[in-house]
Amino acid sequence: MRWTSGRDVYNKTKRDIKTVVLRCLSQIKGRSTRRKRHPVEAPRRIFVEIGTGQRAEWTYLIREDWQDIARRKNRTDRLRALPDSWLSEPGNWHGYLVEAHPRNFSALVEKTVADDKLRPFLHRLTFINAAISSTSQWTTMGLETGIFKGFFVNRYTLRESRPFHPSAVDNTVEFGLFTVSLETLLSALGLEQIDLLRLDVEGAEVPILEAYPFHIQPHLLSVEYHSTAGKTRVRHLLEKHGYQIDAQNVEELRGQIKRNAPASEKQNDGPNH
Repeated sequence: MRWTSGRDVYNKTKRDIKTVVLRCLSQIKGRSTRRKRHPVEAPRRIFVEIGTGQRAEWTYLIREDWQDIARRKNRTDRLRALPDSWLSEPGNWHGYLVEAHPRNFSALVEKTVADDKLRPFLHRLTFINAAISSTSQWTTMGLETGIFKGFFVNRYTLRESRPFHPSAVDNTVEFGLFTVSLETLLSALGLEQIDLLRLDVEGAEVPILEAYPFHIQPHLLSVEYHSTAGKTRVRHLLEKHGYQIDAQNVEELRGQIKRNAPASEKQNDGPNH
């Protein structure tokens, strides 16, 4: 009869326990894999942010817990609110982040990648270093370097638009870059629909929207304006193209595309006999 030491018994017991644990984990993984083969396909939703600066407003949408974050934002800022129907379904969000200034663009990518809550979902983001203008052309940009830099850091202005701060015009470093129209950008991306579009282009929003044919109509369109006249013109352009202004603050308007009126309402709109 072979003698077995306590050490042998201990090692055998440990191996047996490990074998059972690994077998159970393998079975759990197999069931999980089978479930994932036929997932419930969430509706694909697209957001585009133009003029993100160093951090985009809507990036949180790519996270799995975006609905909880959106609900919290709804209570604090109507401009960041999403339609209730979106919050009730598991939207599969993908984003396009567009920034013109090379330094801001580099910081945008670095900060987004460094965010451990966003890093697992970076495959849902596309970063684009481009300037959007009313036409595709060569454009001069200016970066503030003078006394106002501390207050308006990383701000810049397209030459075609109103200067960001009149007294800072003599304290800028100018450089040139190619610009593309909004229509050209969206065509190059191959997008057929957009759910959210945010435009923050430092005063060029009016000529950009005037040149845009609205062949693709974002469901929600948020535009930052830079003057009272700009606000009036942006409102007029949005309403002209079928948007209803449903949220605003001191520097931004948001329009939501109107749904087609029911047939009964259209009949009631006719002349009275």
